[in-house]
Amino acid sequence: MLRKSNTAEPRDLGDQFALLVSSVVDYGIFMLDPSGVVVTWNEGAQRIKGYAATEIIGRHFSVFYPAEEIRNRKPDWELEVARREGRYEEEGWRIRKDGTRFWANVIITALRDESGRLRGFGKVTRDLTEPRAQEIQRNLDREKEALQLRAHAERMAELERTKTHFLNLASHELRGPLTVVRGYNSMLADGSIPPDQVPAVSRMLEIKLAQMERLIEQMLDTARLEEESNEPSRETFDLRFVAQEQIDVFRPLSGGHVLVLDGGDGKVLVSGDRLRIAMIVANLLDNALKYSPQGGEVQCRVGVRDGHAFISVRDVGLGIAPEHISRLFMRFGRLPTDENVTIPGTGLGLFLCKEIAARHGGDITVVSVPGMGSEFTLTLPSAG
Repeated sequence: MLRKSNTAEPRDLGDQFALLVSSVVDYGIFMLDPSGVVVTWNEGAQRIKGYAATEIIGRHFSVFYPAEEIRNRKPDWELEVARREGRYEEEGWRIRKDGTRFWANVIITALRDESGRLRGFGKVTRDLTEPRAQEIQRNLDREKEALQLRAHAERMAELERTKTHFLNLASHELRGPLTVVRGYNSMLADGSIPPDQVPAVSRMLEIKLAQMERLIEQMLDTARLEEESNEPSRETFDLRFVAQEQIDVFRPLSGGHVLVLDGGDGKVLVSGDRLRIAMIVANLLDNALKYSPQGGEVQCRVGVRDGHAFISVRDVGLGIAPEHISRLFMRFGRLPTDENVTIPGTGLGLFLCKEIAARHGGDITVVSVPGMGSEFTLTLPSAG
């Protein structure tokens, strides 16, 4: 065997080389006889595989292989390849004495004498478990980074599509009311509107300006929600007062509608961003008015049930078909029906409402019957 005593002085070059091989600890270097039986063993082989020389010399080298590879006679096949081609090299799993696996780089070299007769095999094994784990981790990190870059690119593309949609939407939705405002302003300037019609024209202009303002606010709020990641600002307030304030805002614009508030007797306290919650209520009231073009009652109820505060807005308008409900809260989720094609809107309002409600720990639900109207309900955790 290649192991030498530390006290023995090397007598010639062969002894020096044997001492060198025996002392290497980073590589397992040993010899096999022509049948694959271990005949020498060095310090590196003992460190990597766990066997002392006295435990492994005389045993077949297949003991280092997983059981499945032994059944498939892979060790014998490797020797055959080395015998035929002069060497064999691979990386794969090997087994230590304690049964644990390690990832090894293995080189088997056929050893022949001057006559060409096979005298055995030289085998060099290196433990690459840690470098392989590091390489796997690097690959995982690269894949994660690539996924993040793809996700970022897809998000940028989505934002670009959204921006384009916004611009198209703005130009389309703003053009109508702007045309009306410009036309009436020109008529007011040249005096073609009789004085007794000026109040009615003023109300018309106010409606169109409010329509444009809501469009712009919805688009700005959508952009803000995309940027915000923090919790909404919080204050405790009575949801009944928010409902009353918004009804007071919409009553002058309600036309042939009757706005009714049922706020009950007790306080309905919630905690959250008051302006954002008010925006939800305003959007629900605006939709109730728009989508009940024949007028009628719009009822707003505020109360507490099952530990949650709620505010519901019910109209007697067009209603929504069951197959269209799923589109309501999507971005740009305008419903493709003949009845609402002429009703102005961005398709952003309910999307915004749903997002804001979710950020407050709440939700928005809808019950609707085509031709009979809809009821939208905002629920929020009660703070009372």
